[in-house]
Order: sequence, then C-alpha cells, then structure tokens
Amino acid sequence: MADQPLKAHFVADPIELPDGRKVRVSAYPDGSIRFRVDGLPYVLTEAYLSGNPEKDKAIVKLSPGKQGSNAAYNYVEELEKRNHS
Repeated sequence: MADQPLKAHFVADPIELPDGRKVRVSAYPDGSIRFRVDGLPYVLTEAYLSGNPEKDKAIVKLSPGKQGSNAAYNYVEELEKRNHS
C-alpha cells in the first residue's frame, strides 16, 4: 500500500493580492511548508534554501510568466490578453 500523503496541521487563511490572486500557506507535521498560488503559470526566479539557520531565512520568489527570463514580459502580455477577451 502506498504511503498516505501528510495532512496539513496548519492552513493559513488565504491572502488576497491586489490583482485578485490568492496565496495559501500550509504547514505539515514533518516540518515542510506548502505554498499555493492562483494565476498560473509561474517560474521560480529566486531561491535561498540553505545557510545558517541562526541568522538566515529561506526565500522563494515566483514570477508570473511562461519562460524563465521573459517572465515579466509574458505576464504583462497575458494580462493584456485577458483584458481584451
């Protein structure tokens, strides 16, 4: 039998961003954290996931877009398409 997925022991209220997208954060008993964000697609543009736990913080930045370096341009293009449909 396959392992059952961990159930979140904490789920924060959604945060609504100025453009209407929502961000949700969940925490799990094993120490993992899950972020759920509306408004796909995204590209991972920044991640600091190691360092000194006494003084450093984990940082994850998602940018809207379809292709890595064109993330910002693609997001503006996508918004224009949505506004004209």
